[in-house]
Amino acid sequence: MAACGRPADRLRPAGDPARHRPRGKRSLIPRPAATVVVATQARTGLDFLLLQRPADARFGAGAWAFPGGAIDADDARATWADRLPGVGESAACVAALRELFEETGIVPASRGRVGSDALAGARRALLAESIPFSQVAERLELDFSSARMAYFARWITPRGAALRFDTRFFLLSLEERPRRVRLTPEHEAAIWTTPAAALRRFSAGRLPMMFPTARTIERLAGFRSVEEAMAALSDVQVEPALVRLGVGEDGVTPLAPGDPGYDEVR
Repeated sequence: MAACGRPADRLRPAGDPARHRPRGKRSLIPRPAATVVVATQARTGLDFLLLQRPADARFGAGAWAFPGGAIDADDARATWADRLPGVGESAACVAALRELFEETGIVPASRGRVGSDALAGARRALLAESIPFSQVAERLELDFSSARMAYFARWITPRGAALRFDTRFFLLSLEERPRRVRLTPEHEAAIWTTPAAALRRFSAGRLPMMFPTARTIERLAGFRSVEEAMAALSDVQVEPALVRLGVGEDGVTPLAPGDPGYDEVR
């Protein structure tokens, strides 16, 4: 995905602008990934969760982003078939739910009589990679089928980037905000915010975000409630959006399909 730190129309190139141009055949194949917008209803409208990556992260250093990560082989196991909400892209859906659990401790699933201690122990084992998520779900009888989710977007990192991802975006509606977000060293901080507040801080340079994150929040700003967002985004035809980088005298501008100048950049 595109660079982070300042609004897209104010990104500046470092050194020779040519270094930002796509490298064609040298580009890495994007790794499949998934991310989830965790949303609740607040007095002022839709509220959602953002996590901050460490300043030394290999990808999106210092940026605020939604929970998410790469899709693992275990995420595609057939045993997930009857445990998921019917949103399609099952492996990506599992990855989004797994990453949410790993990164925050949030589990939007019915889990029978499983207590918080057992859940915390399973999370530690998952983070230590001593057990796959499918086994965690089986042992704890986790059932995500009633989770309110929508698959609504797919963003692809620009060609020529050092790390590339092909990321599916999901919206998850929670009835109430979790009491606590339990972070790992993979993130430095967490905030709940509204789209309007996030965009104000982003424009002021106080909330660095990657381009697809900012565009997603702009999209969410058009909804007055979680219910409205869920209704609209549950019925969209998702098309892959390859980010391209327009390079000019004023700097580098990330572009999405439909943006002016997008078709002129390769």
